[in-house]
Amino acid sequence: MRAAIQTGIRTIEMRDIPAPVPDADTGLIRVRTAGVCGSDLHRYHDWAEPQTMPAGHEYCGEVVHLPTGYDGPARVGDLVAVDGIMGMACGTCNFCKTGQTFHCQVRQTTPTYGGAFAEFVKRRPWAFFPLPSHLTPEHGALVEPLAVGVHGVRWARMQPGARVVILGAGTIGLTTLIAAKALGASAVHITARHPHQTALAQALGATTVLPDDDATVIEQVRDLTGGAGADLVIETVGGHADTINLSWELVKPQGTVSILGVFADPMRINLMPPLNREVWVTFPICYGVIDGRHDYEVAIELIAQGRAPVEKLVTARFPLEQTPDAFRMADDKSTGSVKVHITV
Repeated sequence: MRAAIQTGIRTIEMRDIPAPVPDADTGLIRVRTAGVCGSDLHRYHDWAEPQTMPAGHEYCGEVVHLPTGYDGPARVGDLVAVDGIMGMACGTCNFCKTGQTFHCQVRQTTPTYGGAFAEFVKRRPWAFFPLPSHLTPEHGALVEPLAVGVHGVRWARMQPGARVVILGAGTIGLTTLIAAKALGASAVHITARHPHQTALAQALGATTVLPDDDATVIEQVRDLTGGAGADLVIETVGGHADTINLSWELVKPQGTVSILGVFADPMRINLMPPLNREVWVTFPICYGVIDGRHDYEVAIELIAQGRAPVEKLVTARFPLEQTPDAFRMADDKSTGSVKVHITV
């Protein structure tokens, strides 16, 4: 099959590699659409050693094979969104049984199956989530990033009518904006660095788009909340930003801070402000089951009902053979890119 393989820092090449062969407990998906994630770009910047398998975890495809004995909802020919993490988990440990497959110890110690920047991918089929017939492969590939935002809101136990501040208007910041609004926030304020992010946040219904300036954000959030602060602050920037410490200044006493951004390196964090304010702090990651429902199920329902206009996030589409160009565009924010999709 054709696949996009990273062969060095900021270098992706198209290769012919063996197609995955499903075994007794895996199904096979023909990829239709895959999204370039921020985590894919981190690897794009950092991986110098040539890879042997494609990456890609935001995807939708058609089921072409299911293992004997599978009795789940998916059928051959169905268009499905795939929880790739769940699809590599064992399914039998305590974490898997409670729907927390990210924490499956078997998944963390076994080789990956390869990702969706290719024609085919295999996963255990309990991770296949069929789409309603009126949704497209593009919708399906946006289920994963929306599920991250849904998880961030649900794991923080956001209450109906909450006043929410989101730090960062990248893809996850914007999907969190969509999720917070759809799940009952009364006001959602979001910070944006680039003009195209501001425009998109406004199009997605942000109550206020705030400038990417700490002092101004603090002043405006206090004005917008009558001096109290936000009920919930969701940090989505990560990296080397000082946004965790900024969160303490924006949340109300006894409010909640939900940290979705990934901080790979140690950070200097001042814990006195959250201590003095009795702040609840949580670190949601990826997705799972909360209150009996998987975040993918919630995300698909919101899209299907028209409450999550995720298609507005897609700013460019490339065929699989042009994956190197897709990555270059996704990596260059001066192009106005938000979500770049690869079609197969």
